[in-house]
Amino acid sequence: MKKILATALALCLLVSLLATMNVSAAAAGPYDDLAPVTFSCVTIFDATSSMTKALNFMADRLAEETDGKLKMEIYDSGQTGGENEQTEALAIGEVEMAANGTLAVVNYAPEYGFFDAPFVFADGEHFMAVWNSDLGQGLRDKMAENGFHNLGIMERGYRHITTNKPIYSIDDMNGLVLRTPQSASFVNTFGSLGCVCVPIALTELFTALQTGVAEASEGPWDQIVTNKLYEVQDYIVESTYYYCTSMWFMNQDFYDSLPEAYRTLIDEVAAEALDYGTELIRSSGEELKQVCIDYGCEILELGDLTPYLEKVKPAMDEFFATTWTVTTADEIASFRK
Repeated sequence: MKKILATALALCLLVSLLATMNVSAAAAGPYDDLAPVTFSCVTIFDATSSMTKALNFMADRLAEETDGKLKMEIYDSGQTGGENEQTEALAIGEVEMAANGTLAVVNYAPEYGFFDAPFVFADGEHFMAVWNSDLGQGLRDKMAENGFHNLGIMERGYRHITTNKPIYSIDDMNGLVLRTPQSASFVNTFGSLGCVCVPIALTELFTALQTGVAEASEGPWDQIVTNKLYEVQDYIVESTYYYCTSMWFMNQDFYDSLPEAYRTLIDEVAAEALDYGTELIRSSGEELKQVCIDYGCEILELGDLTPYLEKVKPAMDEFFATTWTVTTADEIASFRK
């Protein structure tokens, strides 16, 4: 009897052990055998911006999916420099990821610089149609060749003009001291309209307007409000001359060095985060506009863009002929629905 009981007990223990092993095997995830990885992500955008909120969404999801093994550290508000400096740091591997505007395209794939230019796209749908075409893929391939893995783009919305003097017509642009991004396409096109263009990093924008280095700027609602430009500007002139985006890049060598499971997860979670950030932008426009109104800003409209387009056409033609040589103005226009 004792032998029977002992045998039965042994069998029970064996079954229990096997069951435990099976449960453990079933619970094992795709990242259990991978080493922890920490990487840095820099951005010029404020901590309260939709772009940074989307980055935090990505960081949280990566940590959640990997039980903290994949850690993304975010340095926002231009802590590590302006967009130019952050892009250079990404290129040489000082940081692993950067989420900014589209200036990286101008510096590392200038032939695709039309993605970073005002007065090229009719609206957001037009921009996205070109982005999702062979031209967009060509840009992504070129950036990869130069060390940048593109994780996708987040919509930021239309850019508007903030100013201390009203703009009712194209004539009012003449002599306007306008802060522009550090991009030739902005400087040359707005210069064609008669503006005195002052290229200034976003991190220095508020001070430039406050001290009178510039009397006007241009950017989307999220940028206007998170940088509190309503405190130093009297008018906001709504327009549709450029539907801007935030491009997210990872250092290509760093990305390639990661295990495949991590690379796949990063791509998937980045796509989720970009969609999340885009939805934040789309749903917050009127609320952000109201913040400016409540502070005392007067809202104007730039109106019909035809006279502006006519005046910037020579500058645009020059860019297509000498720099944006992978396409033509007619091809870009053909994507418009």
